[in-house]
Amino acid sequence: MARKQVGGLVAVFCAVFGAAALATATGVVAETGLTSHLEPERLAAADVLISAPQRHPVPEDLDLPLTERVTVPAETADEAAAVPGVAAAVADVSFPASVEGADAPSEGHSWASAEATGADLDGEAPTGPGEVVAGAGTGAETGQTVTVATASGRAEYTVTGTTGGPGLYFEADTAAELSGLPEGEADLIAVALEPGSSAKEVAADLGGVLGGGFEVTTGEARGDVERIEGGAARGELVAVSGSLAGTIMLLCGFITAGALAVSVANQRRDLALLRAVGATPKQVRRLVATQATVVAAVAVVPGGLLGYPAADGFARMLADAGMLPGDLPLARSPLAALAAALLMLATVQIAARCAAWRTSRLPATTAVAESRTEPKPVGRVRTTIGLVLLALAMGQALMPLFLPGEGALASAGTGTLTAVIGLALAGPALVKAATALAASLLPRRSEAPAWLAEANTRAYSRRTAGAVTVLALAIALTVMQVYSQTTVERAAAAELEDGITAETAVSAPALGTVPAGDVDELAALPGVDAAVPVASTTVIRSSDFLDGTDAESFQALVLGPGAEHVADPRVAEGSLADLEGEAVAVAASTAFVWGVAVGDEVDLVLADGREVSATVVATYERGFGFGSVIASSDLVGPGRIDTVLVSGDGSAVADWAAGRPGLEAGGAALGAKAPSERWINVAVTIVLLGYVLLGVGNSLVAATVGRRGEFASLRMAGATPRQVRAMMRRETAILSAIAVAAGLAISVLPMSLLGLGLAGRPWPQGPPWVVPAAAALAVALAFAATGAATRKALSGSATGLMAAV
Repeated sequence: MARKQVGGLVAVFCAVFGAAALATATGVVAETGLTSHLEPERLAAADVLISAPQRHPVPEDLDLPLTERVTVPAETADEAAAVPGVAAAVADVSFPASVEGADAPSEGHSWASAEATGADLDGEAPTGPGEVVAGAGTGAETGQTVTVATASGRAEYTVTGTTGGPGLYFEADTAAELSGLPEGEADLIAVALEPGSSAKEVAADLGGVLGGGFEVTTGEARGDVERIEGGAARGELVAVSGSLAGTIMLLCGFITAGALAVSVANQRRDLALLRAVGATPKQVRRLVATQATVVAAVAVVPGGLLGYPAADGFARMLADAGMLPGDLPLARSPLAALAAALLMLATVQIAARCAAWRTSRLPATTAVAESRTEPKPVGRVRTTIGLVLLALAMGQALMPLFLPGEGALASAGTGTLTAVIGLALAGPALVKAATALAASLLPRRSEAPAWLAEANTRAYSRRTAGAVTVLALAIALTVMQVYSQTTVERAAAAELEDGITAETAVSAPALGTVPAGDVDELAALPGVDAAVPVASTTVIRSSDFLDGTDAESFQALVLGPGAEHVADPRVAEGSLADLEGEAVAVAASTAFVWGVAVGDEVDLVLADGREVSATVVATYERGFGFGSVIASSDLVGPGRIDTVLVSGDGSAVADWAAGRPGLEAGGAALGAKAPSERWINVAVTIVLLGYVLLGVGNSLVAATVGRRGEFASLRMAGATPRQVRAMMRRETAILSAIAVAAGLAISVLPMSLLGLGLAGRPWPQGPPWVVPAAAALAVALAFAATGAATRKALSGSATGLMAAV
C-alpha cells in the first residue's frame, strides 16, 4: 500500500520534517533559558558571589526577572569574611562612569573588589576621593588627570595606576558615594577562598550563616550574577519560547494532520477493500498509524538535526534585537531533539488514527461505495459552529473601534485566528455556495474543461475546502502579523511626534548617562524654560486572577519635575504637574484594565525589587507612544538619565552642549521604536509561513497525484492530456480565488479596523505591497504544485494510467 501512495507519504514526511526542525529549535531556546549561563568577566577570579534574588516570585508561574540590580547590605561582607575557608569578602558596586573623550562608555567599581579577586595593577591603588585606577579601553594613563562623568556629575581624578580589567576603579568610599545607592548598600559581595577550600562547601556554609534573602553562587552561574542582563535574557528566552511553542505546535499539528488526511484520502479504496475482506476498524487504524509513524520516524532525524542551526540563527536574531547577550552559549544537548521527536511521533499517531477514523468504522459495503466518491456532506452542526465562529471573529474585529490600547491589538489578532478555525469548519458549505455562484456566471455553452472544473470543485467540496483553508491561513497569517506590528509602530510614532512638545533633546551616548549636574546647569541656562530628565525602566504589578495571583511586567517612562512643559500624552484626567513624589500616570487603557482612577493607590514593584504604593495623578490616551506607565523620578530614585527634554531656545542649548564633552543635542524625540519582541514575532512568522507553504504545496501535490484514477477515466472517455491540464488550471483558479478572497477577508478587514481605531485611517497601516505579495505567493504556489503534479500524473498512456490505479 505504501509503495502505491508515495505522494501522500512524501507530504507527511515533509510536514513532520519541518515540524521537527521548528520544535527542536524552540526546545533549544527554552533549554538555553533554563540551563545556560554567561561567563563571568570582571569577577572571574571571585570563587563565590553573594547577591539578592534578581527576580520577582510569581506563585504557580515563572518568576519575572528584575531588570535593575537588587542590592544587599554592605555589612554582609563582614559576615561572609568570618566563615571558615574565606580569604576575603568585599562589597562590590557598579555604576556609569566614563572618561571624557573615551571611545565608549564604561562603568565604575570599587578597587577593593578588584584587589580582593587578584586584579593586576601597574601603579598605585586609589586611596582618596580624587584618585582612580583606569582600566582597559578608557584611554587614560598613569599620572594623567582626567574628567570622569557619572550620574551625579563631572569631576577630575588623578590616575594612580592602570589595570587590565574593564572600567574605572575608585577608593571604596568614593565608589559607594558615586554609585548613588542608599548608604550601607552594595550590588553584591565578592568572595575569594583560601587555597584548598571547596567552593561548594564554603557556599553551603555561607548560605547557612547568612540565612534566607541571599543567593550564594559558584561556578558558571557567577556570570549571571555579575551581569544581570544574562539572568533577564534567560527569563526572556523561556517566555519567548513558551509563547512561540503554542503557535508552532498548532501549525505543525494542523499541517501534519492535513498531510495525513490527504494520504488517507488517497488510500480510501485500499482501506475499503481491507474492510471488505474482514479487517476490523482497529486493524485499519493501526495500519494507517504504523505507516505514518514509520515515515515520521525517518523524518524526525534530519528535522531534529536541522533544528540546532535554526536555533543558532534565532539566537543571532535575538542578539541583534538587543534581547540576548551575544556571548550567551546555546544549550546543545540532545534533549530538545529527543523531546521534539517524541512529540511529533505522538502527534502523527493521533492525527493518523483520527484521519482514518471514519473510513475504518464504515460498513464494508459503504466504504467500498464511497471509495470512488467524496464522503457524505458535512453535518449541519459543524457548519453552524463554523458560521458562529466567523460571526464571532467579525465581532472581535470591531473591538479596536471601542477598546483602546493593547486590547485592540490582541482582539484584532485573535479575531483572525478565530476566523481561520471557522473557515475550516464551515469551508465545505461555503465552497459549495461559492462554486454554485460561479456556475451561475458561466456561459451555458462553456468549454468542457471549465464545466468540469466547476463541477469537480462543487462535488468535492471537502477536498477543495481543505486546500482553501490552508492557503487562506498562509495569506491571513502574513497580513495579520505584518500589519499588526506596523500599525502599532506607526501609532506609537504618531503619538510621540504629537506628544513631545520640547524643542530639543540632550543625550550622552559616549558617557552612558547624562550627569545630574549637567541637567541642573542646563535648567539654569538663559532661554531654557524647562529641562526634564527622562529614563526608561520597568514596573511589575500583581493582581488577583481566578483563585491565584498573576503578575505582569510593564515598560515605564521616568520623567522628572516639569514634565507638563515638555510632553503632552493627551491627559484624560488629572495633570502631569502633579507627577512628583510617589506618583505615577497611567495610560487610560491600562487604567481601565487595572480598575484604577486618578487619586487611587496602585501597588507596584520597581525594577530593582522595591515595593512601592504610588498615587495615580493622571491618566492619558497616548499609551502606545508613552507606554503603559509614566513614573516620577522621585518614585524611582536617582539613576541613569537617558535623555533630557528641553523646552526653550534650541540654539542656546546646542551651543551649551557643544562645550560639554560627551553630550549631543538634537531634535526632541524619544525614538518611536516598536518593542523588539514584536519584530521577533514577525521574523518567526515568516519562518512559519515558509513551513505552512511547504505543507500546502506538498498536500496539493499529493492530492493531485491521488487523482490519477479520475484522470485515467477522463483519458479513456476521450479527453486529451491538454484538456485535463486545462481543467486542473481552472480548478486551481477557482480554488485560489476562493482562498485569496477568504484570506484577505479575515485579515485585511480586522487590520483595517485596527488602523481606524489606532491611527484614524480605515486601511492597514504598513507597506501596501504586502497584500498583493501574499496573494500572489499563495496563487503561484497553488498553480506550481498542481501543475507539476498533474503533468506527472498524466505521464504515460490512458491504458497505462488505468492499469496503475
